[in-house]
Amino acid sequence: MWFDKKKELKTSYYRSFLALIVIPILMIILVSVGILRTMMQDAAIQNIRRAQDHVVATLTAEVKDVSLRLSHFVYVNDNEIMKTASKTNTKDIAARHAYTQVLTESFNYAMVPVQDILSAVFFMKDGEYTYMKDDVTIPEQEVKQSAWYQEALADQDMVKIGFYDRNVTYSRQNSHTFTIVAGLSPDIDVDRDGNVEMVALFSSSQVGTLIRNYDKEERLGKTLILDRNGEILFDIDDIGDLLPRDNRLLTSQVFHQKVGGEAYTYVISEEPETGCRIVSVVASETLIRQFNQTAWMIIAVTLVLFVLFYFFSSYFLKNIIEPIHNTVEGMRRVEDGDLAVHIEPAGQAELRTMIHSFNHMTKHLGQLLQDNREQEQKKHEAELRALQSQINPHFLVNSLSSIRFIAQVSKFDSIAKMAEALMKILSCSFRSNAGFYRLREELEVLDSFLYLMKIRYSDGFEVHYEVEESCMDCLIPRLILQPIVENSIVHGFSELVDEIGQIHLSAEEEAGFLYIRIRDNGKGMSEEEIESLLSGEGHDGEDHTSIGITNVNTRLLLNYGPDCELGIESCKGEYTMTTVRLPVRRESV
Repeated sequence: MWFDKKKELKTSYYRSFLALIVIPILMIILVSVGILRTMMQDAAIQNIRRAQDHVVATLTAEVKDVSLRLSHFVYVNDNEIMKTASKTNTKDIAARHAYTQVLTESFNYAMVPVQDILSAVFFMKDGEYTYMKDDVTIPEQEVKQSAWYQEALADQDMVKIGFYDRNVTYSRQNSHTFTIVAGLSPDIDVDRDGNVEMVALFSSSQVGTLIRNYDKEERLGKTLILDRNGEILFDIDDIGDLLPRDNRLLTSQVFHQKVGGEAYTYVISEEPETGCRIVSVVASETLIRQFNQTAWMIIAVTLVLFVLFYFFSSYFLKNIIEPIHNTVEGMRRVEDGDLAVHIEPAGQAELRTMIHSFNHMTKHLGQLLQDNREQEQKKHEAELRALQSQINPHFLVNSLSSIRFIAQVSKFDSIAKMAEALMKILSCSFRSNAGFYRLREELEVLDSFLYLMKIRYSDGFEVHYEVEESCMDCLIPRLILQPIVENSIVHGFSELVDEIGQIHLSAEEEAGFLYIRIRDNGKGMSEEEIESLLSGEGHDGEDHTSIGITNVNTRLLLNYGPDCELGIESCKGEYTMTTVRLPVRRESV
């Protein structure tokens, strides 16, 4: 067992302290720390997610803006700009210059001069090209091999988006490092001359600036941009080596992996227009750094609490447990029979009072034991005298036995039967070692008594039995029925003249109780007489039948306490019924 009664109280205290305080507190702290770690990590990821949402929103807005500008540039005024651009594809230098000027004016008008438009380029099918605003520094061959360029050729009149992680013009060289390009390949309905292969609009993006600003915050990690195929579009901090080899992981919103023995957390958002993915890579230790600080604070507070608990335990053991332990040891000595034990009072006032009471109790108990020994000695002497006094009752029984023998020899059967009946009653009365009879035996003694009473009253009454067979083995105090029946005969039938007295005795078992009812058709009693009869008040010593009823009631209470009941119900001039209720008892087999 966890708590062994034989263990010292101090050991039980420490076990209880460990089981009920230390372990629950540690479990609560561990669970709380785990929850706190998850919450703080989620909060850090949410901060990264908010930064990514800003980048995604900015990129989406810029992609839509450059796409709309290109569409407007191509289709405005019934494709007028496309017609002018097609005319710049000529060997006549003067005409080319003139059309270029017209095209530049149309470009400025269509674009409404803004800072983020870097350049517009018309790529001709014969390999020539016409620039608006600034010249593009990317080689023509690289441009034409770009994915956006090829996609636009394959899907004419549809705007396709591409990206570059560097500035694409000579001017504003250091302004931006991320460029958006929108390309559209016109079909014959848009370019009726069929000279223009591609119209491209290059625009600077604020996304690069946003990412550089966010990268300055360590908790936001480092951010790069991938296209829908997982190729790197923008990686200002060269963290591409930290990306997983399995591109399927990049479809998750959050995942964790180790690179070079260090754990990293990856947070991914997708830009809906282009399918680009914004990937933030942050060391997992950075995410939980604030948690680690908080965890150390919790550990420190826990240690302080346990130190305080230790000092409390020391005080508790010294002032409470140790005095109780000493008292327990004293009680064990008392249990072994040493009543001379004395405990020095110690501890709290209540404990000192308890120890004083214990010392007083042991002293008083010793005195009681001494008194009890003296009483036992006196009782033993009384028993010897009682044994001596039994000589006379036995002499009386032996004398009655001799009278019965002489009556039988002389053929006086009635006298022999009377002597035998009287012997049964006297033998029952003299049995000091048998306090209970079975109901069957009690009824046999009662029959002997009734035989004598019928001779005395010239058969002036009749007795009827209604006893359940299961009740015959029930144990009842001896000689409790005879006083009740005698009361019915002597008092109940005293005024009957022409009518025969009737006594009905019944016994039944109900709900764990034995009910014995004795009813007569005698003169009855008033309530005052019933109360006086049960209490024994108002009777002199000669009224032995009334004293017998009181004796029965007293014996029942002594043997059964409140579980028994002796009740008398009567009606003047009609009947009296006495009910005895006893708990059912039987001899154990």
